[in-house]
Order: sequence, then C-alpha cells, then structure tokens
Amino acid sequence: MGYVFERQESIAANINRILTEEVKAALDALDKPGQVAPETIHSIRKRIKKIRALFRLVRSELNEKDFKRANKHYRAIGKQLSSLRDATVMIKTLDKLRQAQPTCLSAQLFGSLRKALIGQQEQAANAFYNDATQIDRVSSAFKQASQRVRGLSRHHTGFRLMAPNLKRTYRRARQALKEAIHEPSIDHFHELRKEVKTLWYHTRLLQPIWPGLFKAYAHELGRLGELLGDDHDFGVLAQLIESDRLVLRNEQSKKTLLQALQQERTQLQTQIHPLANRLLAEKAGEFVRRFRLHWKIWQAEARQEIVD
Repeated sequence: MGYVFERQESIAANINRILTEEVKAALDALDKPGQVAPETIHSIRKRIKKIRALFRLVRSELNEKDFKRANKHYRAIGKQLSSLRDATVMIKTLDKLRQAQPTCLSAQLFGSLRKALIGQQEQAANAFYNDATQIDRVSSAFKQASQRVRGLSRHHTGFRLMAPNLKRTYRRARQALKEAIHEPSIDHFHELRKEVKTLWYHTRLLQPIWPGLFKAYAHELGRLGELLGDDHDFGVLAQLIESDRLVLRNEQSKKTLLQALQQERTQLQTQIHPLANRLLAEKAGEFVRRFRLHWKIWQAEARQEIVD
C-alpha cells in the first residue's frame, strides 16, 4: 500500500503494516547477494530512515527501552552500509562542483581528484562485496528485528498517539534552525537536516488526511532536505581536502577549491534560510493543532461513509 496511512486501519495496523512492507522490501533487495548494487544499498538506507521515523511518530506510546533498542538496531544496520554510500556521494559532489564552477580548477586537477575518490569508492566496495558475510550480516539484522511495534493499542485511531511526537520533531527542527543561523557549522546544518527529514517522513505518512495540501508541504520539506544534503556534502568534501585525506598538493589550487566549495555552500544557504523559515514559522503547538484538526475531519468522513 505504500508509506502512507490508510483511513480504514487503526494507527497500530498502519504502523505495523508499513514496518512489515519496508523490512520485506529490504530483505527482497538483499535476497540475491551477487546483484546488490550501490543503488540497492542507497534504497535500503532510505528504508532504514523511513523505519526509524515510523517509530518516532509513536514514541510516546512505547516503552522507552523498547524504542531505544529498535532505534539503535536500525541505526547500526545503516552504519554497516554508510562507508559504501559515503564514497559514492563524494564523487557526485565533486561532479556537482565542476558543473557549477567548471573553471575553478583545471580539468586535469578535477580528473585527478575524481580518480582519487573513485579509488576510495572501490576500496569501500571491495571491503563490502568481497566479504561474503557482509550482506548476510545485514540481512540477518533485518530478520532479527521485530516486524511489529509493541505497545500500541490495536484499535486506537486518535491523533493523541502521534501528537506529542510530531510536536517534538517539529520543535527540534525549529531549535536546530536557530542554532544553524546562529552558528552555520556543518554539524548544525546536519542536525537541521536530520530533523527536517524526519518531519518529511511524518508528513508523507499523514498526507492522506488532506492530499493536496500535505503533498505540497511534503514536497517543500523534501526540497529543503535536498538543499541541506547538498550543503552537507560540499562541507564534508571541504573537510576531506582540508585534512589532506583527499590530497591536493598545490596550495593555491587547494585554497581555490576550498573557496569554491564555500561559495556553493553560501549559495545553497541563501535558499535554505527562507525556505526553512517558512516551513518552520509556526510554533510547535500551532503546527500540531493543524494536523490534529485535519485528522479529525478525515476520521469523521470515514465514519460518515460507513453510515451512508
């Protein structure tokens, strides 16, 4: 049925159905080890993020130890896959820089840096794919995880199950934005990105309560997440160069490249700030009240359909 709530199902039924679908899709992708491509790894990492957001939406209803155990479990699976994905992202980030600022370095230097990044990607890929136990380990971790979220009432349809958790995520996003504006570090923007991503997933789950409005809202949250992702990737590439983990021997070329990366981050942040300010303009209580109101209308329509 997809990553959305269905009106005819209780909250518990929706949560458990979506969790089962995401785990099954990940296991299906891992079923043929010889065909697990980098794109497959990327899709599995996205499923992990979707699962963790699912747990966060009903966190207040769960035993806190159970929530932390599940969150830690899925986060650990993601970390097993992160080095392979990170190496690929850096190549794409360098390509984006070259497209945006083709004259900041010579074609030869761009080619040299790209070759070095490809070498790092191949090293990460070899470490992952040449170890026959790696994919089995990831697959086993998914199989070991429960495909039911324990602690949820089977029949409850009230928004109160989700309200404090949605409020918490939104409030954390507002706080992360304040910190990123006050001190625009890579870490602060990364924290903002994580909270925006979770809010994006929550909005996607609740989109059916008013498809036209919340689809547009989810689209803008997704766009903000992409801008924040690009900002983070340019920042990480700069860190690799500054620390000489990606060696550029000519100091002037190194300085020029770092300036180009900072220019791209500055340009991205001129888009990030107004979009984030609009999306996070409301206070957390007002934001949640709007979702609660439309949830109630959505549920009332379902009851009316039964009567009719």
